[in-house]
Amino acid sequence: MKAAWCTLVLFCACSAPPGKQLVKDRQGRVRAEVARVGAMKHGPVRLFNTSGVPTTRGFYANDSRTGAWITTDEKGDTLSLVTYNRGRKDGLQAYWAPSGQLLRMERFQEGKPHGTLYRFFADGSPRQLTRYNHGTPEGPYLEWYKVDSTSIALTAGQFHHGERTGRWTWFYGNGNPQRQGRYQRGKEVGLWRTWDPQGREIRRVDHGTQ
Repeated sequence: MKAAWCTLVLFCACSAPPGKQLVKDRQGRVRAEVARVGAMKHGPVRLFNTSGVPTTRGFYANDSRTGAWITTDEKGDTLSLVTYNRGRKDGLQAYWAPSGQLLRMERFQEGKPHGTLYRFFADGSPRQLTRYNHGTPEGPYLEWYKVDSTSIALTAGQFHHGERTGRWTWFYGNGNPQRQGRYQRGKEVGLWRTWDPQGREIRRVDHGTQ
């Protein structure tokens, strides 16, 4: 949807019935249908792909996005659900792969992430879990990385007021720890240890205390 709107900046508006504006690209294809009241966008909007199929539906209120904006593929399957309040993201946001697999789900409040962010790989396995408090990371943090087709590495820790805090651990794809230590107010403190993939310790660093 973002890419569609960036492209529309280059399009020129053409004549349309009163209260409705059609936006065409340089090849004359309709790419948007926008309701207007005077000079303001107000009412339903539809975005179209180059084949003329509507792919995004939403609403404007006084020139600001409002309510649910839904993007679908040509088969009608939902690819994204983004909700707005006075032009800012607010409420549930969700994104799906063409296969139907949920890729990302989160909540916003007044334009900022607020709640738990869930991300998934295309095969449905977890990719990230992060909690936010009005746009600031707060609480558990987990992120998985696909090393190859059979192994997934992991980073595990937590945030407080947007800074890393407490114990953080990085794991190899085989499940063995790679690096581990503690943070205090976003800085490494105390003993930090590093291991090779077979579990043999290869490094120790003592950062002391703040």
